[in-house]
Amino acid sequence: MLDFFTHMQERGLIEQTNDGAALVQSLQTAAASSPRVYPGVYCGFDPTAKSLTLGHLVPLLGLRRAQDHGLRPIVLFGGATGLIGDPTGRTDMRPMNTKDDIKGYIANFTKLVERYFRFDVPNAPLFVNNIDWIGPMSWLDFARNVGVHFTVAKLLSADVNKSRLEHGLTFMEMGYQLLQSYDFLELFRTHNCLLQTGGNDQWSNLLGGVDLIRRVEHKQAFCFTQPLIVDSQGRKLGKTSGNAIWLDPSMTSPYDFFQYLRNIPDENVEQTLRQLTFLPLSEIRELCSPESNPNKAKERLAWEVTQLVHGQEEADKALAAARALFEGGGDLSAAPRVAIAAAEIEAGIDVISLLAKVGVCPSKSDARRIVQGNGLLLNGEKCTDVAYKVQLKDFDHECGGLLIRKGKKDYTIVELGRA
Repeated sequence: MLDFFTHMQERGLIEQTNDGAALVQSLQTAAASSPRVYPGVYCGFDPTAKSLTLGHLVPLLGLRRAQDHGLRPIVLFGGATGLIGDPTGRTDMRPMNTKDDIKGYIANFTKLVERYFRFDVPNAPLFVNNIDWIGPMSWLDFARNVGVHFTVAKLLSADVNKSRLEHGLTFMEMGYQLLQSYDFLELFRTHNCLLQTGGNDQWSNLLGGVDLIRRVEHKQAFCFTQPLIVDSQGRKLGKTSGNAIWLDPSMTSPYDFFQYLRNIPDENVEQTLRQLTFLPLSEIRELCSPESNPNKAKERLAWEVTQLVHGQEEADKALAAARALFEGGGDLSAAPRVAIAAAEIEAGIDVISLLAKVGVCPSKSDARRIVQGNGLLLNGEKCTDVAYKVQLKDFDHECGGLLIRKGKKDYTIVELGRA
């Protein structure tokens, strides 16, 4: 317990904190208590889509690290806050999901996150849903007991609301910070939760909860933010931003999950290893030393994280498929495969239509751009003819279909199916 804060700092997993020294002192007091207590640390996850994303692994594994250091992890599902949606970083209002959708999302979230925790220990995780305490409250009770502690000026100055303010921040969205703050107060009261964590974009929301506890309970609580996982353009990997890498294998296959991590920029590898694996820092430094091959470090990163999320068997299959595609030979059984009816090939289909139909490219215009930019290989041969008619013989490759490479690293095998 005493080493938790230091552990997180050493791995570069703390961006901002309200009072690190006092947090360490509180953990020290708890560690010395008799009988033993297990202070809670929580992070909230709003059900705005069916699955969590790769970016959510940072706080999820942070909760597991807390459990390993003697704290009790609390996973909060936003059955109430999900009905509103966090305005952080948004220029438009989030789509509003139905209550039934949110209930289904939470059920799937629970299945996805259970694998990251131990249940055979005294500080087993708690899974809670904030609809249980927010749902029964009347608007008047909430306004009198919670809203009275927040000024409109303070809410409008918060980073979480600024991006929406210029585009029409709604009264509903402005209340999001109050709801999240009340979550922390509720967990502080009922589960001895001393600490809330979240992404670096959640700083204002986290401070709101700390301040509410100070005003209502006259006690100190703590928070810290963690660095975000971003894509190659520096954008957060969000559930609704169109660039998500999903934890649910039905939405992002284990192979595609592996490949995303295998292809991250060299300069991001060490930090991502610190964030998303349990490898010792000494091993991470060795993997990422100037004398080491960066591709080996990327491969290790991809395998470790895929193993955490999808299990060793899927990680091994994805690794074998990646090596087969990039190095030649080997097992292609785990490579992503799609199908097209043989009758469609016999009837005549050009390569542009094929790429769009099977999902290799999102549209015909994108497919045309790839071909005209010399970015397409069919069975290892470059294809630059946008009018090329795909033939049945093209599916006789040793992979069991048509091996398509888009760009430098994006492979797909197209198999023949029945009409």
